[in-house]
Amino acid sequence: MRLALAAALFIVATPLLAGEAPDWRARATSHDLDRLERYEDAVTKGMMESRVAGEENGAYNELVSVMEGTLVAADAEKLKGKWNCRTVKAGGPFAGFVVYGWFRCEVREREGRLFFEKLSGSQRMSGYLYPREEKSWVLLATPNEEHSGPIRDYSGPEGGVTDPQLVDEPAIVSLLADGRARAVFPWPELESTFNVLEMKRR
Repeated sequence: MRLALAAALFIVATPLLAGEAPDWRARATSHDLDRLERYEDAVTKGMMESRVAGEENGAYNELVSVMEGTLVAADAEKLKGKWNCRTVKAGGPFAGFVVYGWFRCEVREREGRLFFEKLSGSQRMSGYLYPREEKSWVLLATPNEEHSGPIRDYSGPEGGVTDPQLVDEPAIVSLLADGRARAVFPWPELESTFNVLEMKRR
C-alpha cells in the first residue's frame, strides 16, 4: 500500500518538478475562456471590418501578412528571446484599423515556464504561456499597473477585475515560417474586435 501511494504521489508531482505548465483552462477566468472559445469569430469579423479602413491607408496587406502567414510548430526554444513587437488593432468602433509603432518584447523562462513581457510602450503587459496544440500557445496576460508600471499577476479562475484598462488579456500565440511570431487577442475590452501583436527578432 505504501509503495502504491508513493508511486501515485510521484506521478502527480513529476509534471511540476519537470516545470510543465498546468492546463490553461484551469487557470483562465470565465471571461477569458469565453473570449478564447470565440477566437475564430473575432478574427473573421475583425478582418472584414478592418479591410476597408486598411486599404484606404495602404496598410491592410501588413495585417494579412501576419494573420495569413504559414504557421510552424510551436517550439518553445524558438519562441524564447528578444523581439521587436507592434500592435495592430483590427475592426471595432475605434477606427476600424490602426497600426502602432514598434516596441520591445521578450519571452523568457520564469519559474520553469515560458513567460511573455512587453517591455516598452504605453500598454505593457505580461503573462505565462500555456501549450494549446502543436502550432499554438495560450497567453494569459495582464496589463501592467498604470500601463507602464510594475507587472501584475493574472487574476486566475476567480476573476474579479472589472476596470477595462486593467482586465486580463488572453491571446493565441503562434510562430510563423518566416521567423516572426504573433499573439492574437480576441474581443479586447476596448476599441477593436481583435488585436494582434506582430513580433520580429531584434
